[in-house]
Amino acid sequence: MMLLNFDLVLWRAVLASLGLALLFVVSLYIWPQKFHRNHPTVVKERMLSAVFVTLVSPCYLLMFGKDDGETRYHLLDWIGIRDPLSALVPLFLTLLLFSGPLYLQFVELQEGILSDYSSYSDVVLIRNLIVAPIAEEIVFRSCLTPLLYKPLGWTATVTTLPLFFGVAHVHHGFEMYRKGTPMLRVLALVLVQTAFTSAFGTYSTLTFLTTGSVLGPILCHSFCNSMGLPNVSYISETRRPWLTWMVYICGLVGFLVLTPLFLTCSNFNSIYCQL
Repeated sequence: MMLLNFDLVLWRAVLASLGLALLFVVSLYIWPQKFHRNHPTVVKERMLSAVFVTLVSPCYLLMFGKDDGETRYHLLDWIGIRDPLSALVPLFLTLLLFSGPLYLQFVELQEGILSDYSSYSDVVLIRNLIVAPIAEEIVFRSCLTPLLYKPLGWTATVTTLPLFFGVAHVHHGFEMYRKGTPMLRVLALVLVQTAFTSAFGTYSTLTFLTTGSVLGPILCHSFCNSMGLPNVSYISETRRPWLTWMVYICGLVGFLVLTPLFLTCSNFNSIYCQL
């Protein structure tokens, strides 16, 4: 397989990244918009679009790679198809961060209050837990990072790349507004979702750069989708709310302390640590 080097000037890297991000979003709307986004027909059509763009993305990336320069690697190395065991560390850190919500689910199970997934069809669960994490991480992490890394550098890539990922979710707001949701509510929901997806994108980008593997971000993405936003409103109704709060705080502190210790280049063999 040919060795490639990605060394774009900043404006070209940004335009190339915007082009791929736009292709992903636009592909979701090539189908007739007859039903809401969770309707089985819409979900299946958009999954087909996402799978298509995911398969095309590495080919799109090849348009900007050169076979000269000192820092040349295989395309699979650039997009993180390597070292599956490196996914264990970010997955452990993500589980630690969600210690509180996981404990709360255990309490709910003990008290006979089960999380209700029955409202979701099987095809929606497949989208949320399998197709979306794989497609979004490959497109917005694997294929945008090689374009942006050299002109931006490590820190700017970690902070800038998630914006493409976060803004790409804004289209959900247009769907809500089109269905009659008040504008202020749409703006509030879009801001919260953009902030949450951008925050996760920062962690996911750091994970990808450090480990050099996309499997970790995919697994963490799938797990976060399964958990959703942490719900603290129920804590006060548990038998021992102080214990639940303690688990929440310990999980957060443990994540903040251990992440810079575990997610370091010295622990992995990432090509981005060598550039």
